Amino acid sequence: MSTPVRTCDPPLAAGTPLAPGYVVEGHLSRNQVLDVYEVWSAERDCLCVAKVLRPDCRTHARRRERLEREGRLLLDLAHPHLVRAYEMLREPELAVVLETLTGERLDGLIAHGERRMPAVEVAELGVQLCSVVGYLHRQGWLHLDLKPTNVIVDGGIVKLFDLSLVRRPGPGKTRYGTAGYLSPEQVAGAAFSEATDAFGLACVLFAAATRRSPGAGRRDGDSSPPPVRTLRRLPAPLAEAIDAGLSEDPAARPTVRDLGAVCAAVAA
Repeated sequence: MSTPVRTCDPPLAAGTPLAPGYVVEGHLSRNQVLDVYEVWSAERDCLCVAKVLRPDCRTHARRRERLEREGRLLLDLAHPHLVRAYEMLREPELAVVLETLTGERLDGLIAHGERRMPAVEVAELGVQLCSVVGYLHRQGWLHLDLKPTNVIVDGGIVKLFDLSLVRRPGPGKTRYGTAGYLSPEQVAGAAFSEATDAFGLACVLFAAATRRSPGAGRRDGDSSPPPVRTLRRLPAPLAEAIDAGLSEDPAARPTVRDLGAVCAAVAA
């Protein structure tokens, strides 16, 4: 029997003030926790993106804390391949205001492109993603939700967004992340480490190279996907690095730095 979806107030309509200085231009998306709006900022004279808790989630302390943490992090962090936050509002409701990203989500490029992404472009994608994920690691954070839907590509420039699941390395939580992109330790709730994000990066590169999810045809964490070299001809070092990154054993995966170095050599 399916679980009924909870109902709550409808999204704010266009023209509705979100907060002083911000007017809703449109509703972009809704999930189980958040509403995402396109808003006009009078102060900045531009469109922005605002993430707010759904009305039925505003009294949920853990979900509020998660959004606050993401807002604080994005205000503190600065990297050319990470979405920027402009400010965090607390009245009338908690909201994180972000820059508007132009371009297309990577999942759209994978699904709707006329051809598979050239190997050099896969490698360039890897260089930029390894750069920003390595930066997060040096700040003491794991992303833990690396997937094509969290990546925007605009003219070859990559931006990573959505830090809603970031955590410090340490004890894990079962099935923490997105189905189809979970490492074995995320499925089992074993300890999370930088190697967990290395698995996520390899998943994204696998999807970009093959136009299929690494979780296609298998249950998360039950076994590794087929070797990328059996699905697509790639430069051997890149194929080997992606396949190693998808290893069930975290210790057998390349580090994010090493994966980035392989991608940089292929891209060059």
